[in-house]
Amino acid sequence: MATLVSPGVSVTVTDESNYAPNQLGSVAYILVATATNKVAPGGTSYAAGTLPENAGKVYNITSQRDLVTTFGTPSFYTTSGGAPINGDERNEYGLMAAYSLLGVSNTVYVQRANVDLSALGGTTSRPLANPANGAFWLDNSMTNWGIYEWSTTTQDFTLKTPIVISSNSDLATDSFTPNTALGTIGSYAVNTYSNTNPVFTKVYDNSWKLLGTTAWQAALPAVTSSNASAVIQASAGIIINTTNVAVGINANLTTVAANINAASITGVTARVANNLLVISVTSNAKSDGTTVDGRANISNGGAGTALTTLGITAGSYEAPALSIAPYYSVPSWQGTTGDGVERPSGSVWQKASALGNGLNAVVKKYDSSLGAWSTLTVPDYSTIFAATFGLDPTGGGLNITQGSVYTQYNGFGNTTASQLFYYRNSTGATVVTGNTTTPTAPRVGSTFTLTTRANAASATTTTYTANVQTASIQGFLNAVSALGDPNITASQDTSNRVIITHALGGDMIVGDGTGTPLANVGINTNATNVYASPYAGSANLLLTNWKPLDNVTSTGYYRSSTQPYIEPANNTLWYYNTPSRVDIMISNGSAWLGYQNMTNDIRGYNLSNTNPTGPILSTSTPTLQDDGTPLVYGDLWVNTADLENYPKLYRWQRVSGVDQWVLINNTDNTSQNGILFADARWSTAGNVNPVTATIPSIATLAASNYVDLDAPDPTLYPRGMLLFNTRASGYNVKEYKSAYFTSSAYPNQSLPSRADTWVSVSGYQSNGVVPNFGRKAQRGVTLAALRSAIDSSTALREDANQFNLIACPGYPELIPNMVSLNEDRDNTAFIVGDTPMRLAATGTAIQGWAQNSVNTPSTGEDGLATINPYVGVFYPSGQTNDLAGNPIAVPPSHAVLRSIIKSDNISYPWLAPAGTRRGLVDNVNAIGYVDGTSGAFVSVGVTQGLRDVMYTNKINPLTNLPGSGLVIYGQKTLSSTPSSLDRINVSRLVNYLRTQMNTLARPFIFEPNDPITRNGIKSVVSSLLNDLVAKRGVTDYVVVCDSTNNTPERIARNELWVDVAIQPTKDVEFIYIPIRLKNPGEIQAGNLASATAVGTGA
Repeated sequence: MATLVSPGVSVTVTDESNYAPNQLGSVAYILVATATNKVAPGGTSYAAGTLPENAGKVYNITSQRDLVTTFGTPSFYTTSGGAPINGDERNEYGLMAAYSLLGVSNTVYVQRANVDLSALGGTTSRPLANPANGAFWLDNSMTNWGIYEWSTTTQDFTLKTPIVISSNSDLATDSFTPNTALGTIGSYAVNTYSNTNPVFTKVYDNSWKLLGTTAWQAALPAVTSSNASAVIQASAGIIINTTNVAVGINANLTTVAANINAASITGVTARVANNLLVISVTSNAKSDGTTVDGRANISNGGAGTALTTLGITAGSYEAPALSIAPYYSVPSWQGTTGDGVERPSGSVWQKASALGNGLNAVVKKYDSSLGAWSTLTVPDYSTIFAATFGLDPTGGGLNITQGSVYTQYNGFGNTTASQLFYYRNSTGATVVTGNTTTPTAPRVGSTFTLTTRANAASATTTTYTANVQTASIQGFLNAVSALGDPNITASQDTSNRVIITHALGGDMIVGDGTGTPLANVGINTNATNVYASPYAGSANLLLTNWKPLDNVTSTGYYRSSTQPYIEPANNTLWYYNTPSRVDIMISNGSAWLGYQNMTNDIRGYNLSNTNPTGPILSTSTPTLQDDGTPLVYGDLWVNTADLENYPKLYRWQRVSGVDQWVLINNTDNTSQNGILFADARWSTAGNVNPVTATIPSIATLAASNYVDLDAPDPTLYPRGMLLFNTRASGYNVKEYKSAYFTSSAYPNQSLPSRADTWVSVSGYQSNGVVPNFGRKAQRGVTLAALRSAIDSSTALREDANQFNLIACPGYPELIPNMVSLNEDRDNTAFIVGDTPMRLAATGTAIQGWAQNSVNTPSTGEDGLATINPYVGVFYPSGQTNDLAGNPIAVPPSHAVLRSIIKSDNISYPWLAPAGTRRGLVDNVNAIGYVDGTSGAFVSVGVTQGLRDVMYTNKINPLTNLPGSGLVIYGQKTLSSTPSSLDRINVSRLVNYLRTQMNTLARPFIFEPNDPITRNGIKSVVSSLLNDLVAKRGVTDYVVVCDSTNNTPERIARNELWVDVAIQPTKDVEFIYIPIRLKNPGEIQAGNLASATAVGTGA
């Protein structure tokens, strides 16, 4: 209090009104698993909470609308006929429970685990990814190559459909020519693997020839004799292109052909085919012996009649022709029009226009926002200059839209069949930037040529020759300026790089002449907008805003007959859902062998005689091998009748003189009769693409000893032990690893050529030895993600996030993790746990699970191993409807969470959330379980006997009471011993007290440890407990906070102790109403105590 110097009044206020503030209404934290990248309501964006980058984030959700906006609509799977798939591991139970809970609450904390449930859909096809946005695809299934073959017989053209090659595996060693194994003689092929898309035909000797080449011409007949097996009796001669070919007496066709070839007539060769003489002519032929004209003049020599004997008409014969022209330029090869010379059969017209069923390249572009390919308009042009002019006849190129695509036929720049695809990489001026900041001065007298269109309104090109007059960079720039083209300039940027610009966006072809001035200043294929000329033998460079499609590296360019996909993203999941694929290896003591490569195992069996397709897969006991032959010792059988407990593996053996199937103990991973489960290999070699290559057969694997680097060390296991290779086998979940076999992971080892592979991630059963398979494999992946989310979250352990209920609907396996979280939060919340949805409604099944009869080390579908007074588990599951009105099965916590919140809204957390007043269930319409075999939801009535079994085993029943409906009819916790904490109402009272006392005691921290402080804190604690007495939470209490429990030693340690003892209010669970039958008059006489029982009861 301030000291008064002169008369006055000083007033001070001391706040001693400390009290325990009311706790906010009950709030739940729900851990969920959902699909990734779900579409938010409205369909225009992804739900933010389902984005991969937001996995693990804790959201404070305030309404049902907020929930579906953040996490999308809860998904539940159905069959193709619309029937619900009850218990499907992709169903979003937690999200559905949160949605129902928000019908009676305005706050729930939701955390999504980092798992994509939609990726766990079973398939035998490996997952792939869509290409990058903007990728191009040459759709070979729809592209028409416009190949028309000429026939002299019909005097007409026939459209040919070529074999389309898009893989290097279909090419010869030169990666250009088709493999000889493809096609038959007369077939055509287009190599789209090459950027020039060359066209070939298969000729008489089974080799492929590029259309338009002299090799192609030399393989086709220009003239064929008509007399089979002719023999020239008298000495005669044949004149071909002024060369007299002598033919001796009795010369057969082989001799005639040999003599023609020996004459070395330019462009003319001969051979025998089908007992006829075939003479071929190429474009190098000289009909007058001097001038190249591609013709062969054939006549008899002297007075002989060799041609008559052969059946050849004297005359002029043309080489086969290749014409690349649009539909309106039909070649005149009939011999009566045009050049007047008939072209031989096999000549080809590539119709270079989409009109008239000609060349029509179908190029598509991928739009990731639409998830679809759009087809582009792709016109045909003969040169890049013609394309730019055709698409922008007035602007010079400035008006061509970015992304435009065209086909340039005759891509080699000669007479061969090929085509290039270009797309417009940029708009505006063509700017070429050299690739060096230290250009060197070209020498004086250096020259280079530059070809371009001098006029924007014309397709005509002009070729300039630039001369460097001074040995400097400026000398190069001056040489460009001296060309006199107003649209072309040269300069240097601030980094000293040389820049050549075409102001109208035109194209330029440049090439060094004398010296290397272009190379000196950095104009090469590493410069911006510079590409190598595709023309054969040309060293010129193409300077352009057009870019070859095969140079699209950022987004990709694909050529295929099917929609292109790429390898999946790293860590992509794949549930390989076939149980009919099992790769088994066996140990010889020092190595793992393919099962059929062991000819004498430790039991003396020759396993090479076992079932040829690998383990027998059957739902019934096999009596024969798959091919009908008798069983042999060592045959393996996988019983596929019980997939829930897959794999049940048997071996055909002789035991005690009896041939029989012997079950292999899956948990035995130490003896010679045991089995080890591990990833060992994907294929028979390390060079097989695990994504796109054909999946190797089990028979192939059984004959291979190859193993991957991560296979178990065989020296650690006994001879005869089996290895179940989970990598190549099915019925489990695998994860794609794009860089798995690396030098950092496997130092000093010989790495396979493929670094990527599939890694099994299904997790293990509770025994820790046998992996999860089938549905349990899907579940194992989800459980790992859920555990990681809750265990690693710091946000959940912060005081700012206040919740007093914890649940992970559908996953009893998470109970231990939720217990750990609660302990980290000082046990201020109550955990609503589930029983398995497939737990049958029998006393034996329920008791076996509750008492953990299989001794599982951790709570899960196999048994309950958790002891904790702040956990309650409930049974059975329920059936309700999803947001679309479809029936779905839901776990017990779906109903219990909502009922507890409703109870707390009208009462207090220390009042039992059970019975007809506070335990009514209104969000399920039936109770039951999911049949483990059929998947059907089995509705049950929870009888008194079943409830007795459940309550004895600390499981709280959901039941249907006549006149009341569905109710929670139990409130036991998993407390280890009988005490007040074995009831939910008391556990939640303690949760409440822990939270409130922490709050009310916090203001006293750093206060003096004296009677004033001790009395103050005792007062607020007492006030809290008085309130609980009034609200029926406790019946009595005592608070001690004085010198008796705050000794000098404790005070010296800066400690203040408040000892509190309470008597929690017990709920009524067992009501006994004995009824006594009295004799007449005894009740009126008040003689109740001495009444004599009559009949059978007293």
